[in-house]
Amino acid sequence: MFQLKSSKMLPKKKRVTKKDFDVLIKNGKVFSSPLFLFYFIKTNEPKFGVVAPKKTFKKAFLRNKYRRIVYNVLKDVDLKSGSGLFIYKNQSFLPEKNQIKEEILFLLNKNKLI
Repeated sequence: MFQLKSSKMLPKKKRVTKKDFDVLIKNGKVFSSPLFLFYFIKTNEPKFGVVAPKKTFKKAFLRNKYRRIVYNVLKDVDLKSGSGLFIYKNQSFLPEKNQIKEEILFLLNKNKLI
């Protein structure tokens, strides 16, 4: 019998909107790691977004998969106030879940978001 997996995505109210996206790109502080560019702004409510560029991940299923991985990590973390945007950098390899999680936690710790 077919069973539905429970969705572990970040709730919609905690995700970045188009308006927030523009503000983050223009006014946000930029932090870099080997996998991500992380744009950050102090806000009252925690909101986060993920961008997986077509240049980095050619296939749509890969873009969606790697966005979902980040959202799943963010859902499991107790986020404090602040908005952020994770943008995957161009790599010659596909990163593993452990590596992605470590870098996300590093960037969040660096900005005192957890």
